[in-house]
Amino acid sequence: MSESLIDFRSLVDSYDFAPDGQEKFNTLFGLLDKAIGSSTSGTDANEAVANGIDEISNRDEPEGFLWTLWTLLIEISKRIPLDDSRAQSLVEITQKLKAKQSATVEVWGSTYSLWTDMPLFGAVMREAWNATPTFDNSLGDATTIAQWKSLNSFAARLLGSSVQSWTNFALWELRQGLEEPLSSQQAKDTYLITTSEWITHAGKVLYDEGRKGAQLDEDDVRALRTGSLLKGEASGFSEVRWRFWKKKIEELSVEAGAEAKKRAEKALEVIKSLEA
Repeated sequence: MSESLIDFRSLVDSYDFAPDGQEKFNTLFGLLDKAIGSSTSGTDANEAVANGIDEISNRDEPEGFLWTLWTLLIEISKRIPLDDSRAQSLVEITQKLKAKQSATVEVWGSTYSLWTDMPLFGAVMREAWNATPTFDNSLGDATTIAQWKSLNSFAARLLGSSVQSWTNFALWELRQGLEEPLSSQQAKDTYLITTSEWITHAGKVLYDEGRKGAQLDEDDVRALRTGSLLKGEASGFSEVRWRFWKKKIEELSVEAGAEAKKRAEKALEVIKSLEA
């Protein structure tokens, strides 16, 4: 069955334009909308998008351009349903960008490789991470929940594909969804889905991180602390946390809704294969 069109036009009206302005936004939007919004996409289309983005990139004043680009990628990802093949197409576009020969750019007082380092991508994702669902049945809550699931799936795919190394986002979601008590079945199902997406798409990275047991500085100790259900355990990734996540996914899946149960089962299959 072919996938339906996705209308991203609302992004044009809602976007708060960066210094590069509306013209740059419209060009980027047109490139991405053509490849991702249509019912068909493929490697050639993704390559063309990456080439187009590279051609219009602003190497002299990159901050506004990059903020606009990463914001668009993230906002588009939030509107792609789970299991839609275009989610992977969006990841492939970032992979093709990362593989390009990169100019050196100055961003926030530091020197980066434009595409190899993808400066500001993590900062823009960090802002997007503030839009967690409230589960209060307010107007728009269902949309926020759906977008949160898709955002986590996109971030997990980027980690699993080695586009980004932001294991912090994975750990924050796993902590919130599995290491803290949740008040409603809707919250439990939502976080079971998002945490399962992280395991499914980036499980090997997370499993390997747990086995390494890296030393943390003071900031990371605070940022990567365990949740209230795992008090007394060390911050960061560990085999103890991995086993706890596995057990919690198994427990939550018992009373989960159909979608959450399906995704939990897939995550548990990944865990089983990694531990074999």
